[in-house]
Amino acid sequence: MLDLLLKNGMICDGTAASPFVGDVAIHGGKILEIAPSITAESAETVDVSGLVVAPAFIDMHSHSDAWFRVDSRCEAKLYQGVATEIVGQCGSSCFPRSVSQMSDIRRARDAGKLSRYASYQAASFEKLRRLRTEDDRMSTNLVQMVGHNAIRRGVVGLVRRPAWEDEIKLSRYLLEENLRQGCWGLTLGLGYLPGMFAEAHELKALAKTCYVYDVLLAVHMRDEGERVFEALDEMLDVARDTGVRLEISHLKLGAKSVWGRAEELYGRILRARDEGLSVTADMYPYDACSTGLSSRLPEWVLAGGTEQAVRRLSGGETRDQILALFREKYPAREDGDRFYVVGTGGRCPDIDGKTVGQLSEEWGMPVPEAMIETLIRTGCEDDCIIFNMDPRDVEYLLRQPDIAIGSDASCRPFDPAKSDGKPHPRTFGTFPRFLRLCREKKLCSMEQAIHRITQLPAQNIGLTDRGVLKPDMTADVTVFDWNAVSDTATYDDPFQKPLGIRHVIMNGQFALRDGVQTDARLGDYLIKRCD
Repeated sequence: MLDLLLKNGMICDGTAASPFVGDVAIHGGKILEIAPSITAESAETVDVSGLVVAPAFIDMHSHSDAWFRVDSRCEAKLYQGVATEIVGQCGSSCFPRSVSQMSDIRRARDAGKLSRYASYQAASFEKLRRLRTEDDRMSTNLVQMVGHNAIRRGVVGLVRRPAWEDEIKLSRYLLEENLRQGCWGLTLGLGYLPGMFAEAHELKALAKTCYVYDVLLAVHMRDEGERVFEALDEMLDVARDTGVRLEISHLKLGAKSVWGRAEELYGRILRARDEGLSVTADMYPYDACSTGLSSRLPEWVLAGGTEQAVRRLSGGETRDQILALFREKYPAREDGDRFYVVGTGGRCPDIDGKTVGQLSEEWGMPVPEAMIETLIRTGCEDDCIIFNMDPRDVEYLLRQPDIAIGSDASCRPFDPAKSDGKPHPRTFGTFPRFLRLCREKKLCSMEQAIHRITQLPAQNIGLTDRGVLKPDMTADVTVFDWNAVSDTATYDDPFQKPLGIRHVIMNGQFALRDGVQTDARLGDYLIKRCD
């Protein structure tokens, strides 16, 4: 007897093949059969007539990491149809931590100074998993990457200098150790501390380790704005010299000076593939990014950490230099309104939810001065939504058939009280929005759209048991209404459920049924086996 039989659905198997009406038989957590009609007896039969039956969606670029410890429901992703998230992105992971770092963490834990979210840190991936208790359940699967910034912070620190040879050797050892423990690759955050100080020699040494283990190297590039082409060339050079499989994270053109050059940027990736390089990319379907306002600072300002940055911003010659830079780049009120401060970690509630343009008026100072004042008051630790992309570039890239979709967001709950500030609407709307745009703007066919959020990310990261509907695959399935699926989250009110996602099945069990989450918590870490 079958465990579950889905009847009369429009089956899109994830491969971009033409859809067909049929049935899906599930037994023992696996897909047993897919056929136009299945008559076998089943413990439960669900009629999904008029709905699309697809592999459960895979978030190619997620920052959920420890959010399951805040709320095990993982609502933001599950209600979008996502069952698997690739985490440890942009160079940031909850491990590895050095001996001295772990000593500090243990003292803070014992003193009750760390939340359950912040305390989820360990010396290695294996030890991190041991921190989980019976209460630490997940509602989505996590595919864990190793963050280069986490490695460098413990090995080199926040200093602005190249890594020494013995430090590179230790960094490679830590990477190998965690890959052997089941991680799926390495991520770089070259726009953040301390990865921004890493030079080519260090990056290539780590990339060679990724090549040996045949795992992905995903990169938040050194620049995604004015120097995005140089930044892409830097990473293509790494791939060319090492043979590593390279993923360009959240591909974008994030500065007016490069708007309109999306075809040229994508063309460089295509030419690299023609050379024989393995280069893939992901993106989110919005024209605003989300990061700290400190990302607008030159790297030398951040050397030594955010406390040092605040001191440099507070006076003297360095402040004058930064102010001159901001006056050149962001002179007008409209420039300030591009920066929407959505979270300050409780430090400055009077700043939360306002643009820098609004703050400049409140404080009676020009936008450049208001930017510096915001950075000082928030300790360079704010969350900011920045409207820095041309919608036409975004749409061009969304039309490309081989760019996967990633939310660049965490699995937060819908309750605003459990979230620091207002996150980017991509947190709650990325995948329904992508499907809606594909439907309304004819960006690609339904089956191609589904491929880009199922099989394509699975192939990029190396998952072999998910992402496609076929016998013997894990029964992770999303059922949705193609004509109704849509995002409802906005920048001012992101905490809204999307429309059109009917069921999410994980390991053959309902995680979301009739648009409502069940009590089941079916997620876990997916472990890569290094033979």
